Amino acid sequence: MKKRAADLLVDCLVAQGVSKIFGVPGESYLSVLDALVDRGAIDFINTRNEGGAAFMAEAYGKLTGKAGICFVTRGPGATNASIGVHTARQNSSPMVLFIGQIAREMTDREAFQEIDYRAYFGPIAKWVTQIDDPSRIPEVLARAFQVAQSGRPGPVVVALPEDMLRQMTLGEATPQIIPLRPQAGSADIAAVHMDLSAAKRPLIIAGGGGWCDAGRRALKSYAEASKIPVITGFRNQDLIDNASAAYAGDAGFGKSASVKQLIQDADVILALNIRFGEVVTDGWTLFDVPVPQQKIIHVHLDPAEIGKIYHCARGINADPLALLAGLSAKAGGDQTLSSARSIWYAKAALGRAEARQIKPTRGALNMAKICTTLNTVMDVDAVITNGAGNFAIWPGRYLDYGGQRRLLAPQSGAMGAGLPAALAAKSAHPERQVICFAGDGDFQMNIQELGTAMQQGWGPIILLYNNGSYGTIRMHQERDYPDRISGTNLHNPNFKHIADAYGFGYACITDDVEFGAAFTVADQAAFGFLIEMVADPADIAPGQILAPGP
Repeated sequence: MKKRAADLLVDCLVAQGVSKIFGVPGESYLSVLDALVDRGAIDFINTRNEGGAAFMAEAYGKLTGKAGICFVTRGPGATNASIGVHTARQNSSPMVLFIGQIAREMTDREAFQEIDYRAYFGPIAKWVTQIDDPSRIPEVLARAFQVAQSGRPGPVVVALPEDMLRQMTLGEATPQIIPLRPQAGSADIAAVHMDLSAAKRPLIIAGGGGWCDAGRRALKSYAEASKIPVITGFRNQDLIDNASAAYAGDAGFGKSASVKQLIQDADVILALNIRFGEVVTDGWTLFDVPVPQQKIIHVHLDPAEIGKIYHCARGINADPLALLAGLSAKAGGDQTLSSARSIWYAKAALGRAEARQIKPTRGALNMAKICTTLNTVMDVDAVITNGAGNFAIWPGRYLDYGGQRRLLAPQSGAMGAGLPAALAAKSAHPERQVICFAGDGDFQMNIQELGTAMQQGWGPIILLYNNGSYGTIRMHQERDYPDRISGTNLHNPNFKHIADAYGFGYACITDDVEFGAAFTVADQAAFGFLIEMVADPADIAPGQILAPGP
């Protein structure tokens, strides 16, 4: 039976298990919006900006393991969404971005809002394509979901010419795809087991995307049974229960001296799904390039990542869960650990404890104390999100992740990602507590998405650190160009009025001792809540509003 291409497209989305679409409506795909009217299985969440929609789709994909779906219109809509595509690539999150495209007969004439999407998105997406023949919609969509979710997960971009979407077709949706997960062979498992058993100073560095709950549990179980310290990659702290004796810290920005020392002193490193990126390696200085002194066993979902920068003694293209399950089966037969190995394991735990010691700060607002308070009052299955800025260092180091707690944060360093990610988490799990850390500059990058929160009824708790500046840039500016401050001061709006406008509760604190009471009120609020944390007035630029007015 013939149907519109747009109807077939929606049928294919339903077949792939899609229940939510994040996007901004556009005339280029009106027929898809019309087709969604007849499909109650999919909610279209209209956001306030395509960048916010793309951030939501990325975070949804990272949290659920299913491809997050974003729909935007051509030209400016697509370019706005590119920030989420870049974040999905660096976060290794499954995502499919659909772009309403100009009519096919207008191609290559620089038509209104025309962009060559293969050229534009090619460097940051796993695959970019355009569907010109409606009969190929089932084929292309199945491939798009397979590519996005298999191997190292990532973003796929699909352009949809508006005239193609109105054509009639006899096509039928394909069954739901099953993502490909490479498995570790018995010989690989045995070899890795021998390498780690013989090591005096073994270390696991875990990161990347494509993990599942079973994989996170397996990592903790194996590391504890084998007494191997675990360091997580940049903004991957939720890969292991941070309460575990095996957890030694994270290799993110501002990594502790103990983490650096562990990496440099390790004799064997099991690198699980990490990319050996700039942040983890401190600009590729913690390992010798191209042959590290440490023996590297690199296990990754994508064979292209193995040996890309560093020569590894052993490279294995496998799902981390598959390898960890095999190693765990062998760990029970190990003999008593050597004294050197036991000292190494204890040293790692001691180093993490020292790194988490709270240091005094200028002013009464100590963010480390706020984070330690939060550890005792937030839910065991809370989802924590953040954007980019120096403020993210505190929750990165002092909050306890893992177990059931999840972290959604941009490894791309994208400002403005935290609030959309919080809304994506609420869309997937409306019953869970969602806490968003934001800086004043970071928050205002996507502050308009409070409108999405209000419309959808998603009320996260937002912890807004207000220091009146683009803090990270200001820090570098004061280091490189002292006494020549330019462009980094922020004259902020009245955040209480903004919270009121969007139906959020509000509290303002200037001392960390006030946080516990404010959070209790926030957690009991009927809807969302904004806690503004005002930094030391000495850190605020002259003439700024230090606290909300009446």
